[in-house]
Amino acid sequence: MSRSKTLLGYFLLILPLCYGKVKGQSNLIRAERQKLLYVKDSIRYINSINRLGMLYHMKDIDSSLYYGMMAKQLASRMEYPKGKADADNVIASVLYIRGMYQESLQLYTHALSAYKVQKDTPNVSQVTMNMGNVYLSLNDAKKGLELFRQVMRTGRRDSIMSLVYANYCMSNPDLSDDSIAYYIDKTREIAGIYKDHRVLIAVKELEFDLLQKKGRNTAALALLGATLSEARKYELDDQEIYLLSSYTRFYKNQPDSALHYAWLSYQLAKKKDYVLELIPILKDILHYTALSGNKDQMISVQKLLESVMAEENEQLKKFVGDYIKYSAIQTDNTFLSLVNKNSKTKILMLIAICVVGIFLLLFIYRLYQISRKHQRELEQLNLTVLEQNKTLQVNDEFKNKLFSILAHDFRTPLISTISIAGLMKDNPEFTKSEMEEFYGDIERQASDMLDSFDTILQWIKQQLSGYQYKPEILVLYDLLCESAEIMKQQLDAKKITLFNQIPMHITVTSDKEMLQFVNRNLLSNAIKFSPVGSTIVINSMQDGDSITVSVTDQGQGMDELTISKLFTVSGNFGSSTQHGAGIALSMCKDFIQKLGGRIWAKNGTPNGAVFSYSISSTV
Repeated sequence: MSRSKTLLGYFLLILPLCYGKVKGQSNLIRAERQKLLYVKDSIRYINSINRLGMLYHMKDIDSSLYYGMMAKQLASRMEYPKGKADADNVIASVLYIRGMYQESLQLYTHALSAYKVQKDTPNVSQVTMNMGNVYLSLNDAKKGLELFRQVMRTGRRDSIMSLVYANYCMSNPDLSDDSIAYYIDKTREIAGIYKDHRVLIAVKELEFDLLQKKGRNTAALALLGATLSEARKYELDDQEIYLLSSYTRFYKNQPDSALHYAWLSYQLAKKKDYVLELIPILKDILHYTALSGNKDQMISVQKLLESVMAEENEQLKKFVGDYIKYSAIQTDNTFLSLVNKNSKTKILMLIAICVVGIFLLLFIYRLYQISRKHQRELEQLNLTVLEQNKTLQVNDEFKNKLFSILAHDFRTPLISTISIAGLMKDNPEFTKSEMEEFYGDIERQASDMLDSFDTILQWIKQQLSGYQYKPEILVLYDLLCESAEIMKQQLDAKKITLFNQIPMHITVTSDKEMLQFVNRNLLSNAIKFSPVGSTIVINSMQDGDSITVSVTDQGQGMDELTISKLFTVSGNFGSSTQHGAGIALSMCKDFIQKLGGRIWAKNGTPNGAVFSYSISSTV
């Protein structure tokens, strides 16, 4: 996490318990401490201590821990659940800032459970958001952002939601500019309702980052100046420090200007006792001093940084020691409370029962785990067998359809060839030229049929192991011409005129043999049910990536019941020829669906039928 993100993250973390009339944080602390002298009610006293603990976060982390621990002890003694939850929240926030993330999460979890029991929705949202910040610091962005989204889904429209939207916007690097603008608007809207100037300034800081991201540096600089003036107006020292650091980042390519604002930021942090910000600011100063090439100044800054880091290290040691002592005291208090309520014998019996119970629970849990593991393995095995059976069934059905293709596609050409041969046999008076023409037709049809047979046979061999989709670029016009050539004998026999009106430039990327099976069947059906001397028209329509091919005949058409059952094997056809067509059409439907399209039929105007299918022109 970048330093700028960390600063804003701390600000948004500590804010929920500190909102109210805007004034400088130092003034808020002085006012709260003054009020503490006159508070007589125990509940209000605990609340005031918790508020002080939260206000001290950025200025004096040790004082923040001190007030949090004091509030926890008093609330426990008074049996005040909200006070205990607020104290856990304060201490958890302190631990988070000190980098003790796991301990922080543990206390946040306790506070969250307490707030849920109390049905304190704003604080439930606030603690959930804070836990999201901790997970982000643990580099678990997925968990952190999910917690933010959870609050956005369940939180009410109160002031805390402005912080949630701002945190989510700040912490999600994958948000688009439009999404960032949306969450900024949501934050501004809610903060404006509650006149929360702290959050409104934070919104402008986010807008500054967005303008920089878009390269609008002039507008960004103007906004930054106006925001800095507003922070000074309301004596918001912590935000003024952050905004001065923003100037430093803005002038990162101008070391002298960057140093100017970095020193201003350091001086303000030093003056206002924001000790947590001194080290990162001094690191910036050292970086830009190195860029400026002033070696003497570098040595001076380095010494200052080492001094501050040494002091911070001592403070950290003291903090850890204080927290360990606090934890020990909490443990001792719990134990002493138990001693006061129970005799030594009862305690020993209770411990023994607990130990036995734990071992028993562990044993039962272990047996349960083993049982669940075996059950999952058995369920997985059953699922695997079921999936394999389904795959085998699908492959078996597909293989049956492959053999049906051979039976169906070569029946018509063979019938035509047999018809020509029978015609020659029954009419010996044909002239030599007519006989040569018949021989040529037989030879051409047999040759075409053999070529098609070889092609389809090779395709079927590839498909025997299961359906394999092998797309290639195909010219639709050529496909229909090829199919029409196979049907030439039937067209000539019924004196049917075929118009292929598909533009020659239209192409599709698909499986040729599956598509040709559909084309041949639609064309064959149109010929079968067309009257002698009629016309068949093939046309196409392209809509984006979708291409629709239609075959229109001038037959007698169909009733609605026939159309509704047309593409099923049980279709209601009047003749055995029509029933065979129904089987073929059901296969056509299956193939078109495998190609990702659809097929349908309707009656033409004023007569005839229109069979159409639609597929994608691309893979």
